[in-house]
Amino acid sequence: MKDKKLFASLMLLFATLSWGFAYPIQTMSASLLGSYTIVFFKGIGGLLLLFVIIKRQLKISKDVLIKGLLIGSVSFVGCILQQRGMELSTVSKASFITALYIVIVPIIELFLGKKVARKIWYAIAIALLGLYLLCFSSSFVLQIGDALLLMCSIMFAIQIILIDRFTKKHDPLLINFVSQITVALLSSIIMIFYEKPSMILLKQAIYPILYITLLAGVLATTIQAKYQKVLGSSLSSLIMSLESVFGAIGGWLILNQTLSVSEIIGCILLFISILLAE
Repeated sequence: MKDKKLFASLMLLFATLSWGFAYPIQTMSASLLGSYTIVFFKGIGGLLLLFVIIKRQLKISKDVLIKGLLIGSVSFVGCILQQRGMELSTVSKASFITALYIVIVPIIELFLGKKVARKIWYAIAIALLGLYLLCFSSSFVLQIGDALLLMCSIMFAIQIILIDRFTKKHDPLLINFVSQITVALLSSIIMIFYEKPSMILLKQAIYPILYITLLAGVLATTIQAKYQKVLGSSLSSLIMSLESVFGAIGGWLILNQTLSVSEIIGCILLFISILLAE
């Protein structure tokens, strides 16, 4: 049993590492591809799930279709905000601000009538202090990139709440399939009209595209779905919270991005708030 949990922990850690290093890779891809093109490839992995659905002979009901479309639409907006935010901010900031959805989820649930534990209020206070040091260290104005990332975190928090509610009655695989296809369709429509990526640029960005679509997309998501059940929600959340740390490390190693002392303290405080909220 211990060996099984150890293996599951390592697999989930690998998935978290993949998500973290996707931040600098998406930033690198932005120099060749537009925001909607990158988001399109993040969603296109849903097509690969189609083969699993056909093999298992699963049927998509009208209710699943509507709920999958809703989750996919929210995810699409969140992904676009995240991509644009990363282009206007740094990878380190993006990874930590995005991860705030863990703190934002209980705040939204509070308005939905759910009680919030006292530790969540402590997490919120620490997160606000961390955000101040991370985003307002050089000026008292919230930069547009940081604001977009904060809105992205809110959208991802809404997505998590919707997934939690909808998958209680429906197959998560079908919900995930419809939502990913929705992301791909919405981004492809805007991509064709506004970005029109050429084959030359797509060939130049083939490795980042494969990483975003297959490794950080389909493979990491599949690992999460399979091994999160083995570890339980508490340990899984603790491991997955390291995504923000891996994102910052990736920004430093791949893009040579650095942070000031106050920004580093802000990142540490945000990470503490995320751990506390979990």
